[in-house]
Amino acid sequence: MPININGPTNTQVNANKTQKNADAESLANAKSGNGTESAKQSDDVVELSDRARVLKAVESRVNQMPDIDQDKVDRIRNAISNGEYQIDYDKLAAAFRRFETGL
Repeated sequence: MPININGPTNTQVNANKTQKNADAESLANAKSGNGTESAKQSDDVVELSDRARVLKAVESRVNQMPDIDQDKVDRIRNAISNGEYQIDYDKLAAAFRRFETGL
């Protein structure tokens, strides 16, 4: 399948818009009860497993963490500006090896 690097064609854009409009209309019908199928009350129950609860708690904690450790960035920036930043080339090479073997 060829890849168009110039962006989507008009046909693709219009098809996407048509699908979005159909999805929105379907959702509106489902909410208002005007769909062709009769709306039935469902007694379905969803229960999360213990693993899912743990993952949800971890995700919540991660979302509360800052994206950048600004203190660390400032320490490294200051060390570079002062000419005090030391590179451990063996540690860097080991990290590259770990990364390359993981690919």
